[in-house]
Order: sequence, then C-alpha cells, then structure tokens
Amino acid sequence: MLLSDLIRQSAECFPDKTALIFPDDSISFGALHRQSSQIAARLRKLGIGPGARVAVLHENTLAAVIFFWGILRSGAQVVDVPCLASVGTISGILAESGPAALLASERQLQRLSIANAESLPLIVFTGVMPKAQIRGRRHHSLAEIIRTEATDVAPPVVDERDIALVLYTSGTTGQPKGVMLSHRNLISNILAVNSLMGLTSDDSILVVVPLYFIHGRMQLLTHALIGGTMAFSAGSHFPQQIVDDLVRYGVTGFSGVPYHYSILLERTNLAVTSLPRLRYAVVMGGALPPHMLRKLSDALPGVDIHIGYGQTEASPRITNLNPSEVHSKTGSCGVPVPGVRVEVVADDGSALEPGVIGEIVVSGPNVMCGYVSGDERTSKTIDGFGRLHTGDLGKVDSQGYLYIVGRKSELIKSAGERVFPREIEAVLDAHPAIAESAVFGLPDEILGERIVACVVFHPGADVKAEDIRTHCLKSLPLVRVPREIHFSQGLPKTASGKIDRSRLAPHFHAIGLAKMCTA
Repeated sequence: MLLSDLIRQSAECFPDKTALIFPDDSISFGALHRQSSQIAARLRKLGIGPGARVAVLHENTLAAVIFFWGILRSGAQVVDVPCLASVGTISGILAESGPAALLASERQLQRLSIANAESLPLIVFTGVMPKAQIRGRRHHSLAEIIRTEATDVAPPVVDERDIALVLYTSGTTGQPKGVMLSHRNLISNILAVNSLMGLTSDDSILVVVPLYFIHGRMQLLTHALIGGTMAFSAGSHFPQQIVDDLVRYGVTGFSGVPYHYSILLERTNLAVTSLPRLRYAVVMGGALPPHMLRKLSDALPGVDIHIGYGQTEASPRITNLNPSEVHSKTGSCGVPVPGVRVEVVADDGSALEPGVIGEIVVSGPNVMCGYVSGDERTSKTIDGFGRLHTGDLGKVDSQGYLYIVGRKSELIKSAGERVFPREIEAVLDAHPAIAESAVFGLPDEILGERIVACVVFHPGADVKAEDIRTHCLKSLPLVRVPREIHFSQGLPKTASGKIDRSRLAPHFHAIGLAKMCTA
C-alpha cells in the first residue's frame, strides 16, 4: 500500500464527507482526491514523478494539504521544510535535499527573496498568485491547475519501500537532519497505532501542530486511513481559541505536546468547558509531569488519555501507554506498539536487564531508511543490525514498560555521579509553585559539572529559595540537588513546543539572571 492509496480509499468510501476544515475553507474527500490528482497530472507533465522531490515550505493551509496529496499521487517525495527556521537553515535544507520543485506560500517566497536566489528550484507552486513577479521561475497556482488539468492520472510506479516523506528534525542540538521515510515505514506505523486506539470514520481531530512536523503528518495520515475529519485551529498561539475550536467543531480527539496541555490548563477555561464529543487526548513530544496529568484528567473527565513516545526516525511512534495505565504506571511511556521492538542496551550494544539504565534502541518496519546526508551509519544512528539508536536513555521494568530518563547528550557528570536532568525536573515540577523547570550542567573545577536548575513559577507564587532546596532534599540525595537555581519568566522552546536544551546555558548567561540559591 502507498500513502496516496489512503486518500483514494477514503474518497471512494466517503466522497461527500468533509475531510478538512480550515477557518475560512473546507473540502470533501471526493474533492480532495480529485484536486490532488490534478496536481499529480501537472507534476507529471513537468517531468516530476517517482524519484524526484518536491519541497513544501508552507504554513497549515488547505492548499498545502491538497498539494501534499498531489505530490504523493505523482509518485514524488515530499520534503517538509520547517517554516519557522531561519532563512539560512531553509536554504541549507533546500541545497541538501535537491528538490525539483518548491511549494511555498507568498510569505515564505518573500522571506527567501526567491527572485535573486539562483540555487532554488526552477518550478514554484503557490496556493494563490503572488503579488510580486517571480523572475526566472516557472510558476503554477492551485487555482490555475484546478481550472485546466484533467483528473485522470495513472498510478505511479512506486514500491512501498520507496521514499515518501523527507522530514527535517527541529535541530535542537545542531543542524536539522533530513529523515527519509518510506511508504512502508509510515503505513506500518499508522496501522499499528490505530490498532491500539481503534479510531473509525466517526472520529475527528483538532489540529494545532504544524504539518511539517511528523506529529502533524501522523494526524493527517491516520485520519486519511480512517476517513476521519480534521479541523485546523485558528488559534494555535492563542490557548482560549483552541478550547473554543474544540467546542465549535465538536471533535472526538486532540493531540499535543506537553506545552499545549500546560497552557490549556493554566490559561483557559478548559476545566469548566463542556466537551461531550471529546473522547481521547494524546500526549506526545515529551513527558507531562504527574501532577499535570492528574489535572488534565480532572479537567477532561471521561476522556481517554494516551501517552506516546516516538522519534521522527521511527515514523514516529515507538511506544504507547493505554489510558487505564496512565496513573498506575506513573512516569512510563508504555510498551512498544505492535511490530516494534525496543531494547535498552549498554555502550557496547549488549542488552541490559530490567531496571538498568541504557540507550533505547528500536527495530521494526517503522525505522527510517536513512538520512539525506547519508551519515546514519557513520553517526551510529543505525547500527549493523539495522537498529535505530535513539540517543535517549531509559529503562524497562519487569513487565516491559519503558521509562525515559533523558538524552545521552544531556547526561551530567557531577562529583562522580551520572545525573539525569529529567529526574531532577520531575522533583522540581512536583512543587506546587513551579509551572515548569529545566536542568543542565555547567563546567566546574571541583565537581566536573555543577547542576543548574531554571524554574518558571505559576502566576502569583511566593516561594523562597530555601523552600525549593528543602523540597528537593526530600526526594533527592544531596549530590543531585541543584547547586544553582534561577528564576525565569519562560524557558527557550523549539517550534514544536519542546524545551530547547541546546539554548538553555547560552540563554541564561545572556540575560544575566540573578541566582536565587547557591549551595
């Protein structure tokens, strides 16, 4: 099965059903399939098909989704480029991936100054006609293609093991990496996840994440699989608007990262809003502290909460924690999804016993084909057995449930101890006055590295430094208690809402925060 088969099958089963809802537009499955086929026909005329790449540099819009399915229908590969990246980063991604064509919004074209950028693809697709002339580029608009192209296009000669998507990671620890995922990678993963969640054509979802992230693409593919409706929130940066959209569209599902749930619980009336159709919520992209999980359960009574762990390189889902286990298996991200194998290994690659911390290694049909750069082997991300080395550290319990303790790159070595930031953050976040925290290490002549904590308080909190230190000492040995505690109005985040750990030390040095406590 190919990804383009998903939208074709849903169009055959539900031709008149609404597939996508945007604040100012919508489309049925039948029309989506028809218009995406016209896009494919145009691409074929331009000599773009199997083996070629089309870069997508576009915000969440109806036109962008139509083009997405059209590119796949042509047999070409979609290269997702993060819109919020710097122009230099975007240019580097385009140079590395070598697309034959570029789908970009007018806003993104203006950012790139495409008229003077000789290295960019010659063919430009846009959802609307740009105001400025695009000199030296062949330009094709969605409106013109729909008006002139035929809808019949021959199926592409593509194998399920061929590349379908190239997604660039958020690059929190360096330059973004282009992850190549095949049709088989992605199909196997959405089937595995849906076997656990049991979504049907009666389900729908409110989307608040960018589609250029694997989280967004996963939602798009899953709902094409089941013939479910996707509604796109008009207020991804305005928390109350998200709650209003949950009510307005009456969706049955929601998926977000911890950042989304934190702001919804802290800054909106979610807890007192009636959402009778909402039946599930998924937490991805990081751990939600136990007290926030309880708060979320209280705010959404009767709603199933799923916790997932994944990586772009794994298409993305690796594990799932069922709703019935969220509070009994506190801190766990669950067990492997069907077809996926998870091992915790030592530095030499040998398997470790339950309870012992090591690197999380993944194998299965969901593991990526490789990086665009081709360094997946030399970087030791993929080993000789074809296993994905995630770079995450974790342990499994006697029942096979996985617990993540941090990243290998985040490991702090202080006073001869191996200290995992997330262990300390879990203790800090349990303090009722702390909204979120981040822990990292700084060079220290005596300790090797000293532990530094940055905390964000809930509004109106009045806490002394000694209170935080006493709180930590109740749960942590002295060597793991932060030597420095800083207060901040916020923590640096990636575009996907995760704490950007690569920017923590530079960020807090740059703004010169006063230390609240020094041991």
